Amino acid sequence: MSKNHFLLFFLLCLLNLVNANVDSSLRYTNAIYEGDIRSVTLKNASSGFNFPVISLGDIENKLEITFDQLTASRDNYFVTLIHCDANWNKTLLPKTQYLDGIGFESIDDISFSTGTLTQYVHYSIKFPSENLKPKISGNYLVLIYRNFEEEDIVLSRRIMVLDNKGSVDVQIVLSSQVEFRQEQQQVNFSFTKTTDNYFIPNPYQELNTRVLRNGEWESSISTLKPQFIRGNVYQYNQMIGSQFDGLNEYRYFDIRSLQTAQAGVKLRRNIANQKHVWLISDKSRGFDQYMNWKDFNGRVFYDNKDLPLSNGNNFESDYCFVHFSLISEPISHDIYIYGELSDWSKKEDYKMFYNQETKQYEAVIPLKQAYYNYAFGVENEPGKLDFKLFEGSHSVAENNYMVLVYHRNQTMPYDELIGYGLKNSQPTR
Repeated sequence: MSKNHFLLFFLLCLLNLVNANVDSSLRYTNAIYEGDIRSVTLKNASSGFNFPVISLGDIENKLEITFDQLTASRDNYFVTLIHCDANWNKTLLPKTQYLDGIGFESIDDISFSTGTLTQYVHYSIKFPSENLKPKISGNYLVLIYRNFEEEDIVLSRRIMVLDNKGSVDVQIVLSSQVEFRQEQQQVNFSFTKTTDNYFIPNPYQELNTRVLRNGEWESSISTLKPQFIRGNVYQYNQMIGSQFDGLNEYRYFDIRSLQTAQAGVKLRRNIANQKHVWLISDKSRGFDQYMNWKDFNGRVFYDNKDLPLSNGNNFESDYCFVHFSLISEPISHDIYIYGELSDWSKKEDYKMFYNQETKQYEAVIPLKQAYYNYAFGVENEPGKLDFKLFEGSHSVAENNYMVLVYHRNQTMPYDELIGYGLKNSQPTR
């Protein structure tokens, strides 16, 4: 990269860090509302699993949200929950009908960064708690806000509360459509009601389902209805409409250590009192044969190998500017880096720019020490990313599929979450 290009990238990254106001309007999705909020995680506190489903009434198995704010001083943050329907629209229920306790919790687990070039404050909170406990099942939007003002939002996350009424059996097979059998995976599933005194009078109208690949909401399928009903078994074995692109295993790099050589890293330097890491240049895999390796399905694992006695403390890991590059001729659409590192969305500060001198797309992104998965997506349609051009798509790729079953009982003004299934894809031919 030329000196001018490097300075341009560096200035853009600094602007992204200091530009705190992104979009303050509430969105019922996973969103970050301020530019200095970074490294957000949401997982089961005991198992570490990233798909945020908890059982109704179980306050022992908690969810945990952590995030950093790139500032030297702490803020006063609170968390609350907003009940939503199966399509993530806010329900009309008052908080007293869906929450026990006072309805919010303050975030008191706070740590200041130690021994890092980048100053930040690390926040963490576990819930449900006695102050913040769901009373009914369904979808909830977690809202983190400042100083008792729910309009001053910094972060939102989707979670699901399950009131289990049966079992969900999931099968992953190759696509029923012959022309897509080499690149698509088909999700067949059934819901078996096991609660005798629970009734579903009109399942074709009252049942809603959502199928997700690797927990990604943008590509999820929500249009499936039961194909067959046999007693208490509701079968979803559609020939069309339940297919996903298998895509590919995620690319990866490791910056858990900034002192020793790590996977995917070409060069490390300190410039202007900031740490920089150059990754090995990537190439298109659009027409490559499938190669199987263990990936993290697009996730991030935050850790620090330079401090073995840190016990995983998230306030001792530093931030660095990571330099991405993708060898390619210029194309007519924008290219974005995608994964949990981009909050599973198309973000402008993860957009790549073409460098005529090096004949490659490049981006510089500030990231915390961690093991990262990522992919390259092309914006062929406004707001949507297509991954097949640079990543390819294979029906034998490894993915996790999640199935959520909702019931809108006509006597209740909300969608209950009554079933949940999880399956790893090992398609059978």
